[in-house]
Amino acid sequence: MAADEEKRVAKVNEFNLIDFTRTGEFQSIVNLAAEICGKPIAFLTLLDDKYNWFKIVKNFQMEPIAKESSFCRYTIQSQDVLVIPDASKDERVSTNELVTGNMHIRFYAASPLISSEGDRVGALCVFDFEPGELSSHQKQILKILARQVMYLMETEKTKMQMQEQIEQVEKQNRALQQIAFIQSHEIRHPLTIIMSLVDLAKKGVFALNEKWIDMLSNSANTLDERIKAIVNETATQKDVKLARFNRMVQEIEDYAILLLDENGRIENWNLGAELVKGYREEEIIGKNFSVFYSSKDIANGKPQRLIAQAKEFGKAKDEGWRVRKNGNQFWASVLITAIHDKDGRVIGFTKVTKDLGEPK
Repeated sequence: MAADEEKRVAKVNEFNLIDFTRTGEFQSIVNLAAEICGKPIAFLTLLDDKYNWFKIVKNFQMEPIAKESSFCRYTIQSQDVLVIPDASKDERVSTNELVTGNMHIRFYAASPLISSEGDRVGALCVFDFEPGELSSHQKQILKILARQVMYLMETEKTKMQMQEQIEQVEKQNRALQQIAFIQSHEIRHPLTIIMSLVDLAKKGVFALNEKWIDMLSNSANTLDERIKAIVNETATQKDVKLARFNRMVQEIEDYAILLLDENGRIENWNLGAELVKGYREEEIIGKNFSVFYSSKDIANGKPQRLIAQAKEFGKAKDEGWRVRKNGNQFWASVLITAIHDKDGRVIGFTKVTKDLGEPK
């Protein structure tokens, strides 16, 4: 397998972990694609090196099929929307079982799902039982819907990874607390007694063999150092995965990814946020995220409403004007998601912003 294909398949495997049914957003987009294109069947697929995975469907039920039998393998090779007006007359798919079998598929159109890194991971597709065509307007909308699907997929993946990060940190904290408890109550206490007795013996409070005292003192000090090393090693091993994840998030350029505290103050800032919003990390950490909103939005309480909505419903979506450091405005799509502790309390938020440029 070529290096590019390995990278593409690895990206597909990451997106395959997403729960596409967690919200109704993916289903809504697939339904809208069918309605706008005027076709009875629509679906969202991911294509790895072996299978075509049907993640969301409308009026269509099928188990994963082999990549070789998939229409979508041609879509991911396309630079734009792929349209097959009559599948029975197209040599690429005319012998496909979906065409020759009971499904009797004739029309197919799809837009590739292209990640922010340029990997074609799947397709947003429509089918029909009769030959047909799409207007240029329908093709453009299908392409826009595919971009929206990709944005939602990357947002869901980021959220899932952040949740894993939180769980990993909590697990790490519990492990360290347990080790600290053992060290303090089961090891440190008798160790302190031994070291104190040795110290008293050295001061002449009672007489002991000097060689024995040195051996006991060295053993006690060695045990103390080993305990500290265990704690440090445990923390280091658990931090490796966390450090890799943080590096990945920090280097994403296409999305501004922020961590906010429960009041909306900025706690973390990635490269994408610096490129989109114009602030360096040291300039923005600690400020409230409302700094990105216009004076009009601040006056009518829009930032606070979004935080309140995310706190109540788990997330808040918005699209509108935002303000860069230099005062210029840009049109942005924003998703704010609440972060909960193990007891369900909101302890902060993730905020993902995509610069959409000028609204059409």
